[in-house]
Amino acid sequence: MKFDEDKIIQSTINRKQLKPRFSKNSNVYDSFTELEKKAFEEGNISKKHKELMALSISIVIRCEPCIEWHVQQAYLAGASDEEIFETIDVAIEMGGGPAAAYSRFALNALDFHKKQTTN
Repeated sequence: MKFDEDKIIQSTINRKQLKPRFSKNSNVYDSFTELEKKAFEEGNISKKHKELMALSISIVIRCEPCIEWHVQQAYLAGASDEEIFETIDVAIEMGGGPAAAYSRFALNALDFHKKQTTN
């Protein structure tokens, strides 16, 4: 578990520390973050459900930083453990064994972010 926790901590540090560098030097990064804001804002589909969809996709494409981010955002948007498990079920159905393996990282990220909000 310590290994995943270190990866989760490093992912959050990288996101916070590298954002200004990307903004300053990338021609597309700020546009991407604006696209992300628009895509995840409340609409006919709630932010929570959009984050759960993104979590499922993140698991299937095996992107650990994406998994960590979308677990956190889904949790902060009010997703329950049960909703996250159902989301993982969909990811496993779509992605098979590799998705099942990456789902463990999603559960560790959930535990990490729950612990962060209660401390």
